[in-house]
Amino acid sequence: MCLSPQFDAVVAVGISVVAVDALRHCRTGREVPLALLPAIFVAHTLLSAVMWLGVDGLVSDDMAQSAATLYLFIAYALMPIYLPIAILLIEPPGWHRRAVVAMCGVGAIPAVGYAVALGLGRGTAMPDSYYIAFSIDGTAGLLGVLYVVSTCGALLLSGSAPLISWGLVNAVVLSGLVAWNSLGLPALWCLWAAMTSVCVAWFMRRARAMEPGTDWVETALQPRGLRP
Repeated sequence: MCLSPQFDAVVAVGISVVAVDALRHCRTGREVPLALLPAIFVAHTLLSAVMWLGVDGLVSDDMAQSAATLYLFIAYALMPIYLPIAILLIEPPGWHRRAVVAMCGVGAIPAVGYAVALGLGRGTAMPDSYYIAFSIDGTAGLLGVLYVVSTCGALLLSGSAPLISWGLVNAVVLSGLVAWNSLGLPALWCLWAAMTSVCVAWFMRRARAMEPGTDWVETALQPRGLRP
């Protein structure tokens, strides 16, 4: 979540435009889950705004708490299984697909673990000057490791060069954002959600119906078993 409800609202509006564009460029039903990722980020960012309104006393405590629980569910329980499945659905048969299936299995562990903890009321949201700090009490650190392995691993093990690049950048940026937040600096997660949404929309827009061997990028990637 970001600096204020106003900031979150502006970012959510921007992501919503990208979300519509991503969905417009779906060619098959198997691409829909990946194309829906920006729309999920819109909802996530708006939930962040509701929590800020709760901190300011502009919405009821019950509404703010419900928003916090749903926010935590999307961030902790949904994403580690949703993203690998979205990648799996667009992956053609082959060893890359089998590797992504394994990442789905890995992601199911933190997804279930965090969902159970949230169901037991262990999620917390503590306001600070520039962000709201989230945690799920009583969960093992291993769940966090498996979360990163499943989400970044699904991208890195896919057969698509753009998704692999996205996975590398995602791993670096997420590490940087965690370190940034640990210093008590303003949270920038919503901005990264916006950038990720742009990447998804760009990926959906790409013209992938090329004749084999007519594009130098495709020619370079083919011996490595990757797709441009």
